[in-house]
Amino acid sequence: MASFLRGLFLSSLAILSVQATPSRPRWIGRRSVTVDLVRNPSYAPNGPANYVRALQKWGVTVPDDLTNSFIGDSGDVNAASIKGDREYLSRVGFGTPLQYLNMDLDTGSADVWVYSSETQGVAPGSRPVYVIENSITAKKINGSVWRISYGDGSTAYGTAYHDNIDIGGITVRNAVVESALSISEELLEDKFLDGIFGLPYALSSKVSPRVPTVLSTLTKQLDQKLFTVDLKYHADDGVYTFGYIDKDRYIGDIHYTPLVPDAQYWQLNFTGIHVEPQNVWYLYQWTAIVDTGTSLMLLSDNIVKYYYTMVPEAKQDAFTGGLWVYPCNISRLPDFDLGFGDHVVTVPGKYMNYTTLTNDPTTCMGGLQSFGTDDFGILGDIFLKATYTVFDIAKGRVGFARKQLDL
Repeated sequence: MASFLRGLFLSSLAILSVQATPSRPRWIGRRSVTVDLVRNPSYAPNGPANYVRALQKWGVTVPDDLTNSFIGDSGDVNAASIKGDREYLSRVGFGTPLQYLNMDLDTGSADVWVYSSETQGVAPGSRPVYVIENSITAKKINGSVWRISYGDGSTAYGTAYHDNIDIGGITVRNAVVESALSISEELLEDKFLDGIFGLPYALSSKVSPRVPTVLSTLTKQLDQKLFTVDLKYHADDGVYTFGYIDKDRYIGDIHYTPLVPDAQYWQLNFTGIHVEPQNVWYLYQWTAIVDTGTSLMLLSDNIVKYYYTMVPEAKQDAFTGGLWVYPCNISRLPDFDLGFGDHVVTVPGKYMNYTTLTNDPTTCMGGLQSFGTDDFGILGDIFLKATYTVFDIAKGRVGFARKQLDL
């Protein structure tokens, strides 16, 4: 969720395989919809590379020793590039007739950009693309241009069109679709992702001259001006819903936290932390962005260090530039609680384990890592898998509720 390095970003972190013939999004109603997610159950994320990617997304300087730790490691060279690893993808239709692409729905960015028939270096038939000339509703926005720069120097730029977008049966007419003209080689190597679908609170897109974001256009059509996210742990049945709250997906009440004043991202405060089995809560006011496009949870150094004091033999690994790691034979990690006023979101210890190190399968990397600041962080998918989340556009707030977890 930053100066783009941040404005948009190839959002979050675990490469997915998309089913060969995924089902079409499930129709719920004219102005409310559920969008199913697809996950690759056999994919093991590259933890250190994903950490670098998360820092780069938010414009944080990556130490040389962390970047250099990937060089020469089998399978890790490309992981340092912006191509990255994505965990969840959703099918979204573009144009008339509809052309379905596998999109990363990202609350930490604003643009909706896609590979298209204009994208240089993409051979016909080599990957799904938005074929502009096949859409009878596509209209070029004269003089339009957009450009995105990523943390490792990779770039993408292009032009923009007005066209229809179908997200789970809701048609967003005359939406702005950003067509990629040129994408750097690192990005082209990712064969699974067809584009990014930004879902910001009030962030502007990178298109010049300025145009409305797709979410702002979609919002006008919704029964309720909100969307929800229910990511699942190692399962295929996670969903985004637009325009309604699915009462079958959460337990009890939804507890809302207002966004910080003048927020552009889904940025809010949390007020306490607790680590099992300690009896003490630490109360303070930290700020974080809720970002579906980052798979890790990135918090302040002090919080991260405190958590790993409860993990036997946990340490910052010099060979991976200071990532927090621990022996994989630990029976379980401690639960991690975050307080939002009178509501607590508990991230189970099972969810806090992220992956094994590529060059050492006996050493594991935690899903909680340092963001390098005192009171700011990113609540990515490690956090979101533990809670049902409501992004309330109309009231400028984020809601959390308990849900059934895979424990």
